[in-house]
Amino acid sequence: MRQKHVLAIGGRNSTVDKLEKLGLRFSMVQIPEMVDARQYNSAERYAVLDYENLEELLALSRAWHRIDPFDAIFTFTEYGLENTSRCAIDLGIAGDNLAAVLVTRDKTKTRALLNEHGLSPVRHRVCSTVEDARAFFAELGGEPIVLKPCDGGLSEGVFIVETEAELAQRWAWSSAARPGPVLAEEFLRGHEFSVESLSLDGVHEIAMITEKVTTPLPRFVELGHQAPARLSDADRTRIVELVTTFLDLIGQRTGPAHTEIRLTPSGPKLIESQTRVGGDQVWELCEMVSGIDMMAEAIAALADVPPPQRIPVASAAAIRFFGYENIRVLKVSDLHDAEHARGVVRVHCDLAAGQEIGPLSSSYARQGYVLSTGDSVEDAVGNAEAARDLVRVDWESLANTSE
Repeated sequence: MRQKHVLAIGGRNSTVDKLEKLGLRFSMVQIPEMVDARQYNSAERYAVLDYENLEELLALSRAWHRIDPFDAIFTFTEYGLENTSRCAIDLGIAGDNLAAVLVTRDKTKTRALLNEHGLSPVRHRVCSTVEDARAFFAELGGEPIVLKPCDGGLSEGVFIVETEAELAQRWAWSSAARPGPVLAEEFLRGHEFSVESLSLDGVHEIAMITEKVTTPLPRFVELGHQAPARLSDADRTRIVELVTTFLDLIGQRTGPAHTEIRLTPSGPKLIESQTRVGGDQVWELCEMVSGIDMMAEAIAALADVPPPQRIPVASAAAIRFFGYENIRVLKVSDLHDAEHARGVVRVHCDLAAGQEIGPLSSSYARQGYVLSTGDSVEDAVGNAEAARDLVRVDWESLANTSE
């Protein structure tokens, strides 16, 4: 019997773990900064190129497909989503999710679709200039607004504006993050959650709802997550209904989605969604607590092979990031103690003596994390924060000159 062969667009070694678990042959296209020896040695074919270049990606995938046909193509990488679907259509293989990708990659399209259907409507405006944003701020009567790039990610360029005096500076920060217009939205008050879902042939399952911890305003960089979310049955039901209705609306087919919501006084409101697994190891928190391996199950469905068995390994899990900013690191010590602390699954620390760290402007600026489990959410959070705090970082301040 022929062993199934899939094409992976981007990914990390965790992707290779999933493919090996499923017993699939794979070829991989990778960007230069993510090249890895294990990926190269495990793949049937391995190419290094910018997969946002559709013409080049199509030429390569067609050539490989002629030599050794693919059964499916997939990605869990945000900037590879659209071109992966376009390649699936071109090759005539499983992996097309283009309709859902197009409406979620562009946050203005997401907002317009939601408002058109009266689903979690939010006041917003697409702004080409700071004056457009100023007019929107005035239209809301001076209520806080949020500025964000229309197609950004990793919390980059996302800022709250609470007074008109702040507007020009925060417009400059947001518009510099990505080319193109800036999306201005009313600020939604309430606790923030992410909803991890898995869709198989248009049937949606909520795998996990996760609580989120972010930086103090004006930024929204994520500093931690814990699961499962502590919610009332009524709030959980409303969140599940909102997200599954949304997934139907965008035409989500087969694959994971990561949807961010705020639980406002008037009910859950959708912030944005991406048709991929959640970053920040949220996919791993979900897998440990629910047993649902969203990546492996999605690949299995696309390749038409049996999915892995669902086996939860923890009652709760939490992650806390190292989020220093505007410092020079003098010394890092006691990592061993943190790694062997109660409940710790992994400590990943990028901090090193001599390192100069600027503002915490996006998720990329964080310096690693501690991942822990526990008997309850409170226990998992306590374990993660205690272990993070065991890592001793001696530092001196640097001037904060810009975002």
